[in-house]
Amino acid sequence: MGVRVLWVLLIAAALSGSLIAFAAPTSTPNGVGKTLAASAASVATPRPVGAKASQTIPARPAPMPAQLAGFDPLVHRAQGSQLVSDLPDGRVAELTLDAGLQAHLSGLLRQYEVPYGAAVAIEPSTGKVLAYVSHSSANPDAGDLARDPSPPAASVFKVVTAAALVDAGVSPEARVCYGGGMQRLVDADLIDNPARDRSCANLTQALGDSINAVFAKLADRTLSQKVVERYAQAFGFGHALPFDVPTRLSPAEVPAERLELARTAAGFWHTHMSPLHGALIAATIANDGVMPRPSLVSRVLDAGGHPLFVASPSAYRNVISRTTARAVGHMMTETVARGTARSAFHDSRGRPFLPGISVAGKTGSLSSDQPYRAYSWWIGFAPEDAPRVAVATLVVNTPKWRIKASYLAREALRYYLTKPL
Repeated sequence: MGVRVLWVLLIAAALSGSLIAFAAPTSTPNGVGKTLAASAASVATPRPVGAKASQTIPARPAPMPAQLAGFDPLVHRAQGSQLVSDLPDGRVAELTLDAGLQAHLSGLLRQYEVPYGAAVAIEPSTGKVLAYVSHSSANPDAGDLARDPSPPAASVFKVVTAAALVDAGVSPEARVCYGGGMQRLVDADLIDNPARDRSCANLTQALGDSINAVFAKLADRTLSQKVVERYAQAFGFGHALPFDVPTRLSPAEVPAERLELARTAAGFWHTHMSPLHGALIAATIANDGVMPRPSLVSRVLDAGGHPLFVASPSAYRNVISRTTARAVGHMMTETVARGTARSAFHDSRGRPFLPGISVAGKTGSLSSDQPYRAYSWWIGFAPEDAPRVAVATLVVNTPKWRIKASYLAREALRYYLTKPL
């Protein structure tokens, strides 16, 4: 069976029952060294952190601990200052959620009557889930949107491409001139044409302003299909990510055809992810290239209050080197300082809503018809130099727009980082 056909089948399987489905580190130079992104073999047999070369992990994560049976991440109640979930047989799951942040984000999604939305916040160094919110004013029975992998990753995928480009030796200051590609990419956008290419930007500016043509040109000149596919796999695409409840794989197809490969690298369709996955990508950059294993349950107690299960922070996989992660993370600050999310993070006079806090982020947006869905993404972390929280927000608007994901992300960061410790 051809690779393209296989991916079509995988995507169809992943989207069946979709809730908001759309239509149609050892380092080397610049490098990744022994990270998953650097190993061609890792595409087929990814290895967890610390595993020997002969070890592999299954295509799907290991079964959840039996003590978590019956756990629903959307159902919980307050017990004092902590949120807990009631499980069968009198068991109680104590959760890692920050009750105030959880309530703040849930309230905003309700207040603005967001048709479909989700937000996930993670502590990058431990994987503890600080917020896990799913909301739909259009369909109250939509289910868990935070785990739904059907939305297009859109320009968030540029973070993956940026890591691949940096590892390939492309400087964040590498300058490229372009003349199109704002709304779509065509063959001419891959070819230098001084008469047409009236604008220029370096890689950092292209990430901040989400300039499709710059990413398309750099990927076309620098990255092969296998390399893009390898980095996508390393960042978790094509895998059902580990969590306290089962997840479905984030579909990704990396075409071999030149223009479609460039489009993929720039974030035009072909890749899909859940908000949980988006938060893990941000956490990977924040955590020096190591993707943590996300955990929402800290302990499970039996009916008598005795511990049955105690979670411990763990790494899921090495993805990229510390050097590359820090380079990409610094580039991501352009998005908030001067790029596509500047208006969400600054008032009309240019004053930051998070003064003194450097925020790294990436926006993404795509729309589809029949039915019309406008996907708005923001992933990122803060503070950039000492990350405390990684966030992914997704807002899916119908023709009547409500809010953007960047606004929801700003509010998540503002609440969590400016509240008294």
